[in-house]
Amino acid sequence: MTNKINYVAGLFDCFAYESITVGTTAVGLTTSVYKSDTGTAARAIITVETDQVRYRYDGTSPTSTEGHLLNATDTLLVVGRGNLDRIRFIRAGADDATIRVSYEK
Repeated sequence: MTNKINYVAGLFDCFAYESITVGTTAVGLTTSVYKSDTGTAARAIITVETDQVRYRYDGTSPTSTEGHLLNATDTLLVVGRGNLDRIRFIRAGADDATIRVSYEK
């Protein structure tokens, strides 16, 4: 069994958070959350809570069989405002998945 370690270095300030349900239609991050009066995110830390998801950040939507695969408990760090605008997720299994997103500036 491997142990996962989470690090918080304090280089960035977290200013927003959201929970997103990922279903059969590709979804992105909520622009009004990461571009708001309190700031614009430079990066996002995303954890997959339940089930598998696939993602792409090249401007094309993933499908249930195409894109990078993330499993439940995986963490993804997305850096760059353009990448935050382009990233899309879709569920890879039979059930909807949930991702949790913390935005940092």
